[in-house]
This record gives sequence, C-alpha cells and structure tokens, in this order.
Amino acid sequence: MKLILFLLILAVPAGAAELSLTLKSAEDSALAVSNQYRAAKLSAEAAEASAAAAGALLSPRFALEGSLRYVHVVPEIAMPAALGGPKPLSDNWNYSVGPSAYWTFFDGGVLSSGRSAARRTAAARRAEAEHVRRQTVLKARQAYFQLQLALERVYLIGENLQLSLSQLKDITLGAKAGSRSRLDEIRARQETLARRRDLVRARADLGAALREFGFLTGLEPPAGAAFPIDSRLAGRDLGGAQEAELFIKAEPYAEMSGRLLPAADGSLDKALPSVTALENSARAFSALAGGHKAERLPRLTLGARSSLDYPNGPNLYSFIQNSASLSLSLPLFEGGRSSDKRKEHELNAAAASERRGEAALAAEKDFRKALDAYSALLAEQEINIEAVDDSVEASKLAYEAYKAGGGTWLEVESANLKALQAKTMAATANAEILIKLALLDSLTGSVK
Repeated sequence: MKLILFLLILAVPAGAAELSLTLKSAEDSALAVSNQYRAAKLSAEAAEASAAAAGALLSPRFALEGSLRYVHVVPEIAMPAALGGPKPLSDNWNYSVGPSAYWTFFDGGVLSSGRSAARRTAAARRAEAEHVRRQTVLKARQAYFQLQLALERVYLIGENLQLSLSQLKDITLGAKAGSRSRLDEIRARQETLARRRDLVRARADLGAALREFGFLTGLEPPAGAAFPIDSRLAGRDLGGAQEAELFIKAEPYAEMSGRLLPAADGSLDKALPSVTALENSARAFSALAGGHKAERLPRLTLGARSSLDYPNGPNLYSFIQNSASLSLSLPLFEGGRSSDKRKEHELNAAAASERRGEAALAAEKDFRKALDAYSALLAEQEINIEAVDDSVEASKLAYEAYKAGGGTWLEVESANLKALQAKTMAATANAEILIKLALLDSLTGSVK
C-alpha cells in the first residue's frame, strides 16, 4: 500500500502544491511499506509458533481413539454337541472407542533438545527482524538526508541566481549610462545564465532524489515531482526559470541533528541483532546435534486408555476396558543416520559461530570508522563555517569595490562563485554528518 507522507499546502503560487516532509514520518512510512521487514516479522512469528509446538511435545498427549474392524472368518472353539457344539470366539464386527493418554517421560533429551533448538531459532528470527528494521530505518534516513541536500543545493543556487540578477540589473543600467562597459554587461549576463543552468540541473537532481525517497518510503509524489523547487524560493524572481508545480519543504538540520546527536556519545551495541541472530542460530544447531545424540538412548512411553469395546470375547456385548501400558524403544541399527545428522548440525553450529565472530568484527569496524569520520566532519565543518563567512563578506566587498571603480567584474564573479561553493560544501558536510550519525544510531541500539 502506498502511503502519503506529505501535506498539500495552499500558501504557494496558484496551481502549485507544497510537499512537507519530516524525518519521523519518513521512518514510519518506510517500515510500513517494507516488504522485507514484513516478511522478517512473519518469519519470526512462524518460528515462535514452531517453538510453541515443539514445547507441546513434552506434555502428555490426550486423544479420542477408535477403531472398527470387520473379519470374514470368526475363529471358533470346538465344543461337544452336548454343550451346544462349536462356539465363536468373537464376532464379524469389532470396535473399540475411548480416550487415550500418552506421555514420553524419558527419551534421553530428544524432545527437550528440539524445544531448545526451536526457541533459539525463534530468537534468531526475532533478531533478524530487528536487524531488518534498523536497516530499513537507516536507508530511509539516508534517502531523506540526500533529498534534503539536493533541496539545499537548489536553494543556494536560487539565492546566488537572485544575486546575479540584481547585479546584472545594476550593470545593465550602468552600461546604458556609460559608466560600465559592454564587456562587463556580457560577463554579468553569462554568469546569470550559468546560474540559471545550474538551477535547472539542481532541480532535476532534486526530482530524482524525491523519486528515490518515494521508492523507499512509499511516497506517491504529486504532479510536478520531476522538476520541483525549494519552498523557500516561492514567489522569488528567478530570471524566468520554469515555473514550479511542486514546492518541497524539509525539516531543519538543527532539529534532526538534535535527535541523532546522542548516538555520537553512545557505545557499540554488544547485542547487535545481526550478531545475536547468528549466535542463536549456532545454539539452535548445537541443540539439534544434542537431540540426534540422544536418539541412540532408549525411549520410554507411558500410556493409559479407557474404551468401550465389542465384543467381549465370545460374549457378544459391549464392555468398558481400562488399560495401562509402558513401551520401550531402543534403536539397534539405523545405518549411521543419527551420528551423521549430529555431525551435520555440529558443523553448522561451528559455521554460524564463525559468521557471528565475523559480524561482530565488521560491526566494530563500521562503528569506529563512522565515529572517526564524524569527528573529522565536525572539524571540517568548523573550517566550512569560517569559509562561508569569509566568502560572503568577500563577495560583498568585491562588488562594492567594483561599483566604486576599484575592482574588475572578474573579481566579483570569482567572489560570487566562491561564496556559492563554500555554502554548498557546508551543506554537503551537514548531510554527511547526519548520515554518519544515523549509522552510529543504528549500531548503538538507539533506533526506535
């Protein structure tokens, strides 16, 4: 089922719609539409049902049993004619019906091993479902952050385009008045055209990011999804850019980072679902191996029955028969089946243990790498912030100097471009920081 994650808001240009997206709604919707997560949950429920069924075998079993039999030849006992001649020992029709109870009170641990294996398998399936849940949330977050980065690039290019348009207007007026050269006017127009082209590409990239986001979350975008724009640019003059049918609004960086920041101070979850699943699988195989080992021991089963039987020997009437039984079963030869199955499960247990060790090491590596990358990104972002402040100021000063006749248009153009690049790098670092925090969050066990 497709889920709608957005609100259509009318506070935008006529004929357009606004798509408001939040990180929390993206996570919830991704879980709701994930076939893999639903399948993992169903598999876990099936394993729990199997564990309950395996445990039931340890309890006494009660049943209503009955039999009906017809025999063509009824055995007779020879009797003297004085005593009436031959007497039948039974009847052609025989039946027996009544409740029975059975309890295997000793089997060397076959049934208990099966129950233990089923429970461990159920625990492994639950852990696998939790692992799929975390991965689904992580993918939804990564897609959201990529969408937000694409949105930020559209906004930054749009702002830079507005600046270029304003400067072009001033230079055009100056060129008409003779205070500016025709060459400067052409260069200013070329810069404006370059920003318009950049905006077209950025909007197309935003549309592609929205499609990818929609695939993971079940979002069904409205019309205009192929060429959307940031809602912060609504109503602004973008130099004749193609009119947008869809405006997108995302959650601010500060709100999302505040939610994810605790993961940076957390520690690696020692009970990661991927590791726990393999650990329980190994234990399940070990339990199965123990069960096959126990199959070589005797099995004692106690039975009790109360039934209505017919006939009572030569007496052709029904009677109540109460009985008890004790049966012993001891395998003598089975062609090595039990030992081979035991070896199979022991080897599977060893293999699962090896995979568990590898998964634990891989998780440790991923956690350390993400933490190191996060620390490096924080240090880089401090530089980016300074670079943005300096580049913005340099852009203003270069244009002021140009207007005062103390600089060239090439210096203004270079300063404008550096300011855009600095802001874009800062936005990219913000997205990368959030992605690393999301990964750390999935490895510290705090994903909810």
